[in-house]
Amino acid sequence: MTDHRTTRPLLAVATIGTLCVGLTACGGSDSPAVTPPPTTATTSSAAPTSESTPSSSSPSSSSSEATPSSSSAAAPAAFKVGQCLTDTVDWAVTPCNQQHKLEVMSVVKTSKDADDILKRGVLRTWTCNNAVAKYVGEPSAAFSRILDQPVPTAVDSDAAHQIVCAAAVAKPDDSGYEDINYALKNRIKDKGYVNYRICTKERPSKTDSPKIVPCTDPHRAETIGGYVIGTADGKYPGSKAVDKRALQKCVPLAKNYIGAGRSDVIAAANSTGARGWKQGTTMTACFVEATNGTFTKPLKGIKNKPLSAYK
Repeated sequence: MTDHRTTRPLLAVATIGTLCVGLTACGGSDSPAVTPPPTTATTSSAAPTSESTPSSSSPSSSSSEATPSSSSAAAPAAFKVGQCLTDTVDWAVTPCNQQHKLEVMSVVKTSKDADDILKRGVLRTWTCNNAVAKYVGEPSAAFSRILDQPVPTAVDSDAAHQIVCAAAVAKPDDSGYEDINYALKNRIKDKGYVNYRICTKERPSKTDSPKIVPCTDPHRAETIGGYVIGTADGKYPGSKAVDKRALQKCVPLAKNYIGAGRSDVIAAANSTGARGWKQGTTMTACFVEATNGTFTKPLKGIKNKPLSAYK
């Protein structure tokens, strides 16, 4: 009940230097990514079809130096875990029961590689990738619509001594961040992964560019979780080693999600390739996908029921 690509979608780094929850061609060419909104008010968010090409010329932090709008509210003097933030323009603190886009989930005190923008960018990306699963309360939930957003150094007065990671919820159609009025701490632990899964129009194991669609639309695959499987040293262990680790992680997760072994709904594993590892994204995404046909309802617990009942 498994399948995976030899040339897989790369889990992309977004144009402002954060982890995209997306599938940008894990180990091969670019494909879709759930892309954060811009850090300035004048730039539009990613297109819903996820066809835009993420920046690959530099690691994450080099593009996360964006200066906040001079007319916006000031970012907090000191970021603290649990703070909810208005958006990626103001970065202003607001109560979590009021409309906001981000929530500070980790403040890691470190000056490592602070004098090297490229290495620091790799460390910032990897550090924030690792913070997500712990914050949402589910070890296998490093890959969902709840994604990480490193706070840009331009709005963090202590950026040389710490890495601040925020969490946000990507819209189901991959067009930016949702406005939410609730806290994300332990959100998947409390509410379940299904509500934050990502769905694709095509099978991720069979195409380099599976289009992300709302899960209420007909789709061929849905994410069931994901893992950070590497370190922040930028050294890619090779596709065979990554494939082996990915399937070790994703197959048991899929069996538990489906609840039975079957041939028409299979596990798929897509992992970051060499370029992503150099940028600090060392992740595997786990899917279940239909080998024939589409579905609109979550396949969690489908067991031996006909796929036609999930149309």
